Amino acid sequence: MISPIRSFNVKVLGWFWLTLLVSVLSIAIPAVLIQQFSDENHLRGKERELLNVMTRHVDEMITDSDGDFRRLGRMMKKSDRRMPFEWFVIDKELDIVLSSAPIRKSLRERFDNPRFWYFLQSEHLRDINVEWTRLLGPGGLPSHPDLKLILWRPERPKPMEIFRAMPWWSIVGIFLIVTSVMSYLLVRSIAQPLNRLGSAFNAVGRGQLSHKVEVGNPASQDKRFAANAQFARLFEQFNDMTARIAALIQNQKRQSADISHELRTPLTRLQMTLALVRKKSHDENILPLLERAERESELLNLHIQRLSDLTTLEAHAIQQGRQLLTSEALLSELCEDAAFEARGMNIAWQHALCSATLNVYEAAFVTAIENVVRNAFKYARSSVSLRCENDNNGFKVIICDDGPGVAPEELQRLTKAFYRTDSARNSDTGGLGLGLAITAEAMRLNEGDITFALEKTGGLCVTLKFPVAQQG
Repeated sequence: MISPIRSFNVKVLGWFWLTLLVSVLSIAIPAVLIQQFSDENHLRGKERELLNVMTRHVDEMITDSDGDFRRLGRMMKKSDRRMPFEWFVIDKELDIVLSSAPIRKSLRERFDNPRFWYFLQSEHLRDINVEWTRLLGPGGLPSHPDLKLILWRPERPKPMEIFRAMPWWSIVGIFLIVTSVMSYLLVRSIAQPLNRLGSAFNAVGRGQLSHKVEVGNPASQDKRFAANAQFARLFEQFNDMTARIAALIQNQKRQSADISHELRTPLTRLQMTLALVRKKSHDENILPLLERAERESELLNLHIQRLSDLTTLEAHAIQQGRQLLTSEALLSELCEDAAFEARGMNIAWQHALCSATLNVYEAAFVTAIENVVRNAFKYARSSVSLRCENDNNGFKVIICDDGPGVAPEELQRLTKAFYRTDSARNSDTGGLGLGLAITAEAMRLNEGDITFALEKTGGLCVTLKFPVAQQG
């Protein structure tokens, strides 16, 4: 049972609401700051007209009263009973010198706040909300520059009003930037385990059936994917699938090895029988039949031997283990043997080696190169070449011949077991169709790749690419 907190659906939904919250806060915080410290004029229409009228009226009455604020207060209360706002007059020291109604102590204490001070210093008519009280002003009295008129009334702040100070393009821009960044982080968090799963499939596709995504191993880098329950379960299913495939392939190899082993005993008896028949028979007419039976027996024996090599290559390689070896040590003797055989076959042989350090199964490595070279000798008309290349992608061994080549559509099938091209079937070169299959298996063990290409002048080029050992 997947924990709801670790559920992928819950995380995506939570990320959506988090993105929305961050977007609103990213717009609201600058809007509040702009609203508090901006000198923009927010008063329009009737409120602006009311404040201007009250400012002129209060200024005239203060002038007429000769500074008697008590008498002036009683006069203002009588004349302003139906006003939608209360009012007060404040001096430079932020002391209230005249008011139409008592003011709460908590509101008075907020007059020392920088926000209220910026409000008083504004050159434009504005409104702010302090202690759930809306204030309009400051209305400067023309005849009394030290005094300012403020209109007020209890009013809860409206959440949407904080966005009035920001232009629409800045709101849209901030929203797009925040949602883009949050969406990128979400996509990356989803893409990382998917990319890891993709690389795991590629590894298995190259034959690395032992490859696993170890989300349960604290020492593995894949541990970070264990936080998401769905992906962790997906990786477990992937590991289980590769284990089943590996077991199935291993079982097939074991059966093939058992069959090869069981066939050797009757084959040996058949060869002994043919030898006895040849020794005791004096009929010359039967000798061609015996020779044909012996050739077929030898061919069958070669089939069994190559099939055994294919099925036991991995077991022998694992038993031997990987070794750090240089390319010269791996290929020098092979190239000398190839040169010797080429002279006997009247074929021109060329090779060019370069230096590289490889971490490989030695026997499998040599088998892969040797099978390709022998295959090139088999079909070459006059020349075979081997050259090495070192680049950022790894160490490459490229083997080319000037033979007839193969049809382009057959290139992808050359490594299939028992597959032979039409030209090979119709020629006297022989072959069982297992040499390149053994090469492909050896490349898989060494985590390498094999590719085929046709030469423009005719012939086939085989590229064997191996990973270079990490230094240090």
